[in-house]
Amino acid sequence: MKLIPSVLISAIVSCALCGCNDDHQPQAPETENPPTASKPDYLDVQVTPNAIKNGTIKLMLGEYQDDIKNWLLSDDAKDLDNDGKIGIIDAHLAGIRNKEKPIISISLTEMNKVLTTNPDGLGAGTARPDIFRPGYYSAFDLLRYLAVTRQDLTLTNIVSPQDSGLGSFTFEVSWDIDGDGLLSEADGDMVNSPDWYFRFNTDGGQFSRARGSMQGFSPSGEATYVRIDEYWLQDKSLITLQPFSKEMTARRQWIQRQEVEHFQANGNKVIVPKVVAVEYGRVENNGIVAFAENIHVPPQGHRSDIFQPGVITVMDAMIAARDALGGVSFSYWDSMSTGAEVDHYALSGIGELRNSGLRGWFTHFYNPSKQFPNGDFQKYAVCEWSADGSPDGQEPVSKEVCDRDWGGPFGGEHIHLMQDVYPLTFGYLDLYWAYGNMHDYFGPKERNGEQAIEWNFASDGSPDVAVVRTLSVPDDDSGPAPLLNDNHFGWGIADCTQCHNDDVNPLGHGGHAWPINSSDGFDAPQPYYCASCHGVNGAPEAHGEDARCFFCHGGERQPKNHHDASTKVRYKGEDNLKANASYGHFDPFQAVPADTFGNHKPYSEVWESKNNDWSMSKVFPDPYACLTCHRNPQ
Repeated sequence: MKLIPSVLISAIVSCALCGCNDDHQPQAPETENPPTASKPDYLDVQVTPNAIKNGTIKLMLGEYQDDIKNWLLSDDAKDLDNDGKIGIIDAHLAGIRNKEKPIISISLTEMNKVLTTNPDGLGAGTARPDIFRPGYYSAFDLLRYLAVTRQDLTLTNIVSPQDSGLGSFTFEVSWDIDGDGLLSEADGDMVNSPDWYFRFNTDGGQFSRARGSMQGFSPSGEATYVRIDEYWLQDKSLITLQPFSKEMTARRQWIQRQEVEHFQANGNKVIVPKVVAVEYGRVENNGIVAFAENIHVPPQGHRSDIFQPGVITVMDAMIAARDALGGVSFSYWDSMSTGAEVDHYALSGIGELRNSGLRGWFTHFYNPSKQFPNGDFQKYAVCEWSADGSPDGQEPVSKEVCDRDWGGPFGGEHIHLMQDVYPLTFGYLDLYWAYGNMHDYFGPKERNGEQAIEWNFASDGSPDVAVVRTLSVPDDDSGPAPLLNDNHFGWGIADCTQCHNDDVNPLGHGGHAWPINSSDGFDAPQPYYCASCHGVNGAPEAHGEDARCFFCHGGERQPKNHHDASTKVRYKGEDNLKANASYGHFDPFQAVPADTFGNHKPYSEVWESKNNDWSMSKVFPDPYACLTCHRNPQ
């Protein structure tokens, strides 16, 4: 899911992807033995990202009418199902459902073919070759493509980033909505509107529990202050191009203008005024666990597959601040068990606080005009600025406009955008990070590799409770059992019961009983129990995570030779699927699974690994078996 804040990651797949070059970049001379780049200490795994250039973008054109959101913000909103919460189901009981809207599929390959011909004079390829490498495009490039391939949409009065004073293109859009070939505001057409911009939503695969009105995932995506020509179009993401209010345009441009002026005042250097890390629930120092000021940010180039040399990202800012923060670390998210293809770096630790399953770091990026936790976007937005976007103007923003454009917990600069593709061209952002726990939001039982838990493995209601814990393993052969080495015929095969089982004498164990961890309540052989005496049998080192290994090690990267942990199970029946339960104890995260348009849609069946949020393998329980053999570096 591209959903996702950095707290959601638990196990990162170590992979080696091929990098790419292009004709515009200097090529390194070929050598017989090219030097191997050492892994920086702030990266959990060494990868070479290689973002694809093809794929598709899902497009909504025009403003989406979110009736559920409007009802939830109205005086009519009531708890009609008496569950103590007000959400999507209550809206449905009141007769409110969101209507479907056409979603257009845009081929990035076709878009590239059109734009490389420079059809509008803004560039052969992207309009921002200073930002993107050839073959990669922005949301503004998508708008360009529509304007040259559709008869009903035109793009005019284009002002360059250098001349706009915003560091970004400005433009006007005309849209012949009724398709009669004539532009007329009297017919409801858009004529030379300067207020068009974009919303975005990343792909979450099958993860629909966080989708729906007022959860930050509007059907049309999140509104943003990110520059439209800096936002990278990633495969499978949703983009909505639409007109906003003139007040939203003014606010966005006021903030962007402050960023440019701040950058110029700093001698054209990217300076982040503050980086603050807080821990929810901590009393000392108002929850602050780390703090950095006036951080000068050089580029690190960790996404050189997408961006040109010299492009600076939020990830670069955290790397620059790492000494003042007591250290930072980044994991790499690959494909998730939900089917979401993330392919991004995500912050995994600040100081001594590191992500653990659904416990970890949330991102809060704010312009200094609105400090954490009071950003511009809230469920019940206040809009404490004037219609010209400034904090001290005369004309206030009306409640109607405020609710429509700013109502919702995410938007502006507090958005679901991964740090390695969030350009920080001008640096006028305060970066706030909060360490919290999302088990309370999404409902799965919290478990990690540090503390033992009790787990009921029974499927028929009979008692079958076992204590699940990470076991210690020997580091040398000084113990009573032989330590396995690469001479072992099954070296590197995790499931030793493939060869050693009731049909084959377990030599040294009496010849009649396979050793079982009955003291913890188990009744089945467990290879990781064997490892507590015989060693890890060639298991590779882990990479810093300690919970929810299945989240990344699913799908094509589901572990092999790990007994039933290498299989998938079909879970059926709406009433039996725990993911359908209403979740979230904190407003506004009170919701249920929803479809693309934010209407309630419960899961009817899902294919999941035997290890998932609701069940656990008895033979290879995640993460306890994982962390016993795949030990994290000290």
